[in-house]
Amino acid sequence: MMYSSIVLAALAHSSAVLAATMQVSVGTNNQFVFTPDTMVAQPGDMIAFNFVSQNHSVASSNANSPCTPEKNAIFSDFQPVAAPAGANANAAAAAGGNGKAKGKKTKGKNNKRQAANTPMFMVPVTDNQPMYIYCSQAQHCQQGMVMVVNPPAAGMGVAQYRQLAAQANQNKSPKGGISGGQIVNNAAGTNPPNGVLGAAAATAQTNGGNGKGKGKGKAAAAKGKGKGN
Repeated sequence: MMYSSIVLAALAHSSAVLAATMQVSVGTNNQFVFTPDTMVAQPGDMIAFNFVSQNHSVASSNANSPCTPEKNAIFSDFQPVAAPAGANANAAAAAGGNGKAKGKKTKGKNNKRQAANTPMFMVPVTDNQPMYIYCSQAQHCQQGMVMVVNPPAAGMGVAQYRQLAAQANQNKSPKGGISGGQIVNNAAGTNPPNGVLGAAAATAQTNGGNGKGKGKGKAAAAKGKGKGN
């Protein structure tokens, strides 16, 4: 009996030691990417999605339905990050900012957020099943901002998933706010009323066509001409 208890305790300790935190950069180099865009994770591991630029989200879908949340989807909500110094109005628009531009520079309200630590979405891995991840902001999913955790040996890998995402008619966010994980390093909170593109605005932008722009410095997130990012 004592021997069995010792073995079980050793196995539990071994599992705890083997568990790892897998790092994913969201918006690397101010681009619409997850880095890496594919990884293998084991039950007990944690995936840390670190938001490093602009205004992105982490959402999960089924393999054959990219850009559309699966049932009980993982969702980080939208996590805006302070724009880099000297960012232009186009970068502010991509980030969901609403700052006024001066020449080629902008002082968007989004610059006041996350000046130090950037938001991180911590997602526990509970099994070995594939996880298909996309950004539900504007058209980021269709533009290739996707990744796959535990891709199947024979089936939908990240390249095929990205190709399918490019053909998606719309980009949807899960309802109900943050789910499937926890946000850390986000003292300012998510979806503030001004300066960023929240879930409702992103959905409206994706589905609602093109409004007329007002002013030269307004970001295109809500009122700009043409399609969003």
